[in-house]
This record gives sequence, structure tokens and C-alpha cells, in this order.
Amino acid sequence: MPNAPQQTAVLLWTAENDPTLAAPGDAEHLVAMGLHQRVVRVSARSDEWTEIRFGDARFRVQEKCLHRVSGVTFDVGDAVEVQGKRSVVRDIIWHFRDAAPNYYLAREGKRLSKRYLARDLSRAQNGS
Repeated sequence: MPNAPQQTAVLLWTAENDPTLAAPGDAEHLVAMGLHQRVVRVSARSDEWTEIRFGDARFRVQEKCLHRVSGVTFDVGDAVEVQGKRSVVRDIIWHFRDAAPNYYLAREGKRLSKRYLARDLSRAQNGS
């Protein structure tokens, strides 16, 4: 999936938050996915809701649940290369002290436990 020039934000919403801060029907999905402090893409805004995207999943939350950030190079689902091996970005968690995204990868269906910075990764070439 190509990296769209959408704004990025950190989702600051947990099950303990006011459930009305998420659109009806979205709160239970946000809880199930455990997206607190995940980097999300802001894809649309209306008067009441801001639509966010995490990979292919879409949700609507109130703007106050988001902390805007920049410097996010990759998106969930992007194919990347690290140390010459092809992987897929499976998760992006914001590191507040470093003010940078930490990327978590999967390779050949297996979740890698190490976190990576953008400088460690390159966009995978087709067919690699």
C-alpha cells in the first residue's frame, strides 16, 4: 500500500476513556485491536468525528483523542527491507521520549519482536 500524504497522529484512547469519544460501534473495535499509543493516519474530518486509519481498519474518534505527530515514513502494511530481508510493517508505536515512531515488523508470517527506527528500514522494491 503506498504511503499517502495524510496527516499522522498518535491515538490516545483506551477502554477506560469515555466511550462517547469514539463513534458508535467503533469503541469495541478499538478496544479489541488495542490501538492506544499507535500511530494512525488521519483520513477525514467532519464536525463531530475525525476518521483515522490503522492499516486497512478505519475508525471515527473525537479530535481530542489524537496527538498530532510528524516524521512517520512508513504505514502499517508497507513492505520494507531490513538487513537485506523483506518484511512488512505490522505495528507503529510512538515513543514519546524520543519523539519518533517505532516500527514493528513481520517476516514470512512471523512477528519480529525487535523494534526498528525509520533509518533502519528501506522501502522494499517490487519482487525482492
